Amino acid sequence: MVLTEKKFGLNFKDIDINSFSNSFVPYLYLDGHRSSNVGNTDSEKYSSGFRFFLRFGEIMQKLGFKEMVTMVHTSRNCCLKERITSIISAIQENFDASNSYLKNSKFKLYGDLESYKTMGHTDFFNFITEINNNNHRDYAFTHHILINYSENWALNNLDKVKIIPEISSIIRFTKGFVSGGWIPGKMQETTFIYSQIPSVSEFWSDEALEALIFISLQNWSFMKQYIGKKEYTNSEKKLIHTERDINLKFYTNKLEVNSLVHNRIIAFGVDGPIIYEL
Repeated sequence: MVLTEKKFGLNFKDIDINSFSNSFVPYLYLDGHRSSNVGNTDSEKYSSGFRFFLRFGEIMQKLGFKEMVTMVHTSRNCCLKERITSIISAIQENFDASNSYLKNSKFKLYGDLESYKTMGHTDFFNFITEINNNNHRDYAFTHHILINYSENWALNNLDKVKIIPEISSIIRFTKGFVSGGWIPGKMQETTFIYSQIPSVSEFWSDEALEALIFISLQNWSFMKQYIGKKEYTNSEKKLIHTERDINLKFYTNKLEVNSLVHNRIIAFGVDGPIIYEL
């Protein structure tokens, strides 16, 4: 599949998805569920986040990509016991092993899983351990799941972290930081994409999810040439300085997408932010 400038109104320069099927790996940093006003309980809100994750992954697979990374929660979230209980409830209630997409997906988990037992969630520990160990055949898609994850855990478990693929784009929802979620050695050429609305399923149409993937791919495929290895000509230096520093350049694009709600997605270019209105 080749993307053209007509796709959703995005200004693509003929990107062949097939050439990136093995190398484009987004990192979903899910957030914004509790304040989304979706559902009556925190468990219902996190259930919406789980459905968002499933739909995003299924679209990734249909487009031909092979892997993605997802942050469920960091270890510091454990200070809010009710929050952890709600997350656990949402996962167990919504993980349907008979779902055809899930049946054809491999799950690899990274984080301090043993701590769930000390927190009184032995049933959940057994549940995720079974998922983590059910990798005895070839699968169409691989999910790398960060759960009860911390950077300290990662530094002490580099033998496990090395399995995670190189991250292409962090897709962050509602907040502009990745505190607690850095992955050692896997984010050397990673770009940053921001969505103002949260990762709740009710806010995202399939078209909007596809647009989010394409925006991330387009930004990473272009910007990675500038990460640590770009040599600038004098004319390039002058142009970037003028546009970025003097003119404070930014770009705004209105996408032709069937979006359930108004959203703003922000990427970052050479000379300023790129704002996509859905």
